[in-house]
Amino acid sequence: MSETITTLLSAALAKMDSPEVLINAVSSRVRLLAKGARPLVEVHPQWSFLQVALKEIAAGKLTVAPAEEAPTEFTSLVSEEPAV
Repeated sequence: MSETITTLLSAALAKMDSPEVLINAVSSRVRLLAKGARPLVEVHPQWSFLQVALKEIAAGKLTVAPAEEAPTEFTSLVSEEPAV
């Protein structure tokens, strides 16, 4: 298990559409791991949460769901009717 951050990063980036998506996925997963989530892959006890998240993505254990499309028309959150 002598995988370096560079190796893990390259492997994880190959699984994602863009570096921005990878950053968001890793960030979200690191937060979950910090809150106590269990790793989905076998990891070295001295690995950081970053290494664990990258390994999970590189192994195909984590995927990113496509975002819902933005609304086509503007919907106001403020009522336009005068108060009575």
